[in-house]
Amino acid sequence: MSLHVASEMQWLHSVLPQILRSGRLLDNYEETQLSSFKVLSIDVEPIGIDEAYMMTLCYRASIRFEYAGQLALKKMIVKKSPVLPPDMYNKLQFDVMFYNEISFYTEILPMIQQLAQGNFAAPKYYHSERQAQAALIVLEDFGTAGWRITEDRYGLSLEHAVIAVKYLGKFHGFGYAIKQQQPQRFALLCSKLKESRFNRSELPAAWQLKHEAIHKRMLQSVFKHQPQLDKKFIEHFYVLTSDYLSYGRQRVAPREPLATLCHGDYLRNNVAYKYNELGEPLDIMMFDYQTMRLCSPMVDLCVFLSLSILADVRYAHFDALFDAYGDALFASYKQHAQQSLPAYLNRETLLKEYVRHLPYAITIASFFLAEMVEPRKEALEELVSDMTDQQIIEQAMTKGGELVDQEVAHQLKELYELCQKHHVHIADDIDMSTWADKALNDYCYLIK
Repeated sequence: MSLHVASEMQWLHSVLPQILRSGRLLDNYEETQLSSFKVLSIDVEPIGIDEAYMMTLCYRASIRFEYAGQLALKKMIVKKSPVLPPDMYNKLQFDVMFYNEISFYTEILPMIQQLAQGNFAAPKYYHSERQAQAALIVLEDFGTAGWRITEDRYGLSLEHAVIAVKYLGKFHGFGYAIKQQQPQRFALLCSKLKESRFNRSELPAAWQLKHEAIHKRMLQSVFKHQPQLDKKFIEHFYVLTSDYLSYGRQRVAPREPLATLCHGDYLRNNVAYKYNELGEPLDIMMFDYQTMRLCSPMVDLCVFLSLSILADVRYAHFDALFDAYGDALFASYKQHAQQSLPAYLNRETLLKEYVRHLPYAITIASFFLAEMVEPRKEALEELVSDMTDQQIIEQAMTKGGELVDQEVAHQLKELYELCQKHHVHIADDIDMSTWADKALNDYCYLIK
């Protein structure tokens, strides 16, 4: 999707007075000074897919203006839905995703900031719009405050991982504290969130074809790189995760008492770090709340460790990472709920929950890790329209190369070991009756 700079500049000129009147642009805004507001210049810089995997159009805007006789500069990020045919726009759930993100910034984040006394790191919200087949949101450019996305697209260091899981535990602690202190308001906010990934009857045809190919590749990878794993376990995993939508829908469904507010897509692309002068990570914040949902907190933790951390860090330091997350969650809850931990918030319960959700994260990693290792160069419109079925299958089976194959296979090894150690059945609470027979037949055919 090409950026029409002149059109975006014109649109920003028209919307800035509205942002000013909302009180979000300047803390000292007064209605009597509105006429003094003059936009002096606007510079627009596209954010390319080489910087991060994105399905939206994003750009940075530097806005110089005058207000009450004072000069000012604001830098913003504008995120817009892509221009797509209506059926594809709806199938890819863009309206739902922007609805969730807007809901987070306008309703959920203010509650968290109140609880955290303004100390929860998140981009400042300026403006949003939702129309038929189009949506946008305007946020502060957090890069001006020293935040930046990691140069590594995957395989983050142990130092990055520890900071990330601690922040995530703190965030989940906020959710549990709000749930305990204001249960009715918590329930109301969560009821407004919409499922943005699995709330559909079918995947777009190209995505379904890709999923089937990647599922086959995952099977081939584990037989090649982890041949010692129990074959019945591999068969069980294959059958369980074969129906991407049905399995995913059930696995992310909220189950009490552990359901809380979750980011839904917590990975390198959606977090930014601050660094010291030596380049060491000091702090982290997350953004892109389009997949916000009420679900198990282990959805977020599993996805981060599966997609952003490789086995050399994750496997070697799993206990330390899990404990760092848990300690941060427990401390956050006790501080903000002002009471001791409930019985269900303990390490063993969370660990079993992690293992139950790990197959979900592995399926996500098998789908998206290749995009991190070998980023696409096409715009979304080109990606969904120009590839033949054979090209889709070939790319799904090879993209990211041996690194992806080895990593996904190792994740299955980790899953197997955790299941054995903690006596967890990965199909707990999952009804496979609508797809198990077909998936088992497919599995038997593939291993002949």
